[in-house]
Amino acid sequence: MKRVELKGVSKSYDGRENVIKEIDVTIEPGEFFVLVGPSGCGKSTMLRMIAGLEEVTGGELSIGDLVANNLQPSQRDLSMVFQNYALYPHLSVKQNITFGLHTKKIAKKEQKQRCLDAADMLGLTELLDRKPRQLSGGQRQRVALARAIVTHSPICLMDEPLSNLDAKLRAKMRSEIRQIQRRLGITMIYVTHDQTEAMTMADRMMILHNGEVQQIGRPLDIYNVPANTFVASFIGAPPMNLADGKMVEDSFLLEDNFSILINKEIVSSVPLGRKVTMGIRPESIQLAKNGQKSFFADTVNVEVLGTETLITFEVGSQQWVAKWNGQWNIEIGEQVPLFIHESDLFFFEPENGECIWYQTKGDDKRTLKEAVL
Repeated sequence: MKRVELKGVSKSYDGRENVIKEIDVTIEPGEFFVLVGPSGCGKSTMLRMIAGLEEVTGGELSIGDLVANNLQPSQRDLSMVFQNYALYPHLSVKQNITFGLHTKKIAKKEQKQRCLDAADMLGLTELLDRKPRQLSGGQRQRVALARAIVTHSPICLMDEPLSNLDAKLRAKMRSEIRQIQRRLGITMIYVTHDQTEAMTMADRMMILHNGEVQQIGRPLDIYNVPANTFVASFIGAPPMNLADGKMVEDSFLLEDNFSILINKEIVSSVPLGRKVTMGIRPESIQLAKNGQKSFFADTVNVEVLGTETLITFEVGSQQWVAKWNGQWNIEIGEQVPLFIHESDLFFFEPENGECIWYQTKGDDKRTLKEAVL
């Protein structure tokens, strides 16, 4: 196992503005680290710099105890799984898996044993003599993963390897990849635009946007305490509901004069009359019960998913989504009393989106800075 460390790493093309902007992160040995963000945020570029396929413009990249800025890809002791699998169509599964081992001067007997071990691990034993065209998408993905495993490299890079698979197969392969990583104990750096993959697979994850790090941390820490409105709206399905407004006396007043009652603790923490952005997770919007301070909202859409129901409400001039367990029979246009507990609210700066207030829960006594770093 090896550690990967980036100190002030940046990337630009032809001397223009950096597309990767001074990234500082340490990926620990044996860690499953996920780079996640929307298309064009720089996550694949960052992975390619670690692999040596892109030049590091600024900063220092270390792999193990070596500074790797000027090392060739073959000198970095890592393997990579590409998005398009990159299998040779004229070679069999067995030949694809062992391709490249001869350059490492591995004996043929050892190559064969490694191939058999990887094939057994990934359920490819019966497919070793087939060509890639005779395989399904999931089987091709397994072959690409097996080719990375047989190198016995301590670091494995994966660039959106599941994006070509259907939803059911993606879920299955997520579990398989995570189990294999744990079994082998390798350091894995995984790129995806799918926040569900990031949440379910990562030990830690980095969220990128426009080449800048938005937040680094454990998935649940990021979900529970997003650093800014971008993270809040990117992580979570459905994403956090956000609304601009200001605090007035005992309520939060949206820009269209729609108000939500707020307790004194929050009112004293967020200055009166100051414009802020309020956030609330869909699962935290509850159906009001007798005695609870509620507000009414009109139903504009209902999606019954079996085990849960997504209800879209019109809150003033905005639409919020609530996620309730079970199957709810609510009519479009029906006015529903809703309740929001103050401990579930977040407040953000409207200019830069940074989180300025959230309620610590249970034994969580960390400051905001400790929670988001």
